[in-house]
Amino acid sequence: MATKKLALNALDLMTTSDVAKELGVTIRSVQLWVDQGALDAWKTPGGHRRISRESFNKMIKVRTSSRKMAEDTTQLKVLVLENDEAMQTHYRKTIEAWDLPITLTLLRNSCQAFVDICLHRPDILVTELIMPDMDGLAMLRALCNAEAFSQMAIVAVTTMSPEEIRQKGGLPKRVCLYGKNPVPFWEMKELMRGLIESKNE
Repeated sequence: MATKKLALNALDLMTTSDVAKELGVTIRSVQLWVDQGALDAWKTPGGHRRISRESFNKMIKVRTSSRKMAEDTTQLKVLVLENDEAMQTHYRKTIEAWDLPITLTLLRNSCQAFVDICLHRPDILVTELIMPDMDGLAMLRALCNAEAFSQMAIVAVTTMSPEEIRQKGGLPKRVCLYGKNPVPFWEMKELMRGLIESKNE
């Protein structure tokens, strides 16, 4: 084991377990970061992940910067509308792991979401388009047509194809569209970082 560790150190490589111990997180969290592109990694012929120390050091820098931002800035209000409980949990764990100054609200009901939007004016709405209690596309058109919500960023996350969306009338231009298999969380994180920076300029 010691010989293997020395060999990895010589190559500037880390295991998922190494990264998890360094950051005080679970191995599953590290695997998610790898899947989202936050860490550069590849698999050995035996199926074990190897992570470059350079990308790990970059992540440390980003996390340190994020913590400082959290101390120095106001919170970004994020509302996620997602009716699937497992997906809600995935959103919560992923966004909380970013260490950004975010106040996160998770809702499953579209009507509740409308009330929350009116009362708390979130900075960004992340919503599924296929909802059991409301037409997601119609909801977004209504929000985009309301001047009161003109400053709210909107992200639509869906398994619907662009053609299906066009057939149903399309999305307003200001809505950012993400696929759901998988959700591009790394891209979403950068979007939210940009909103935080703009909010605190």
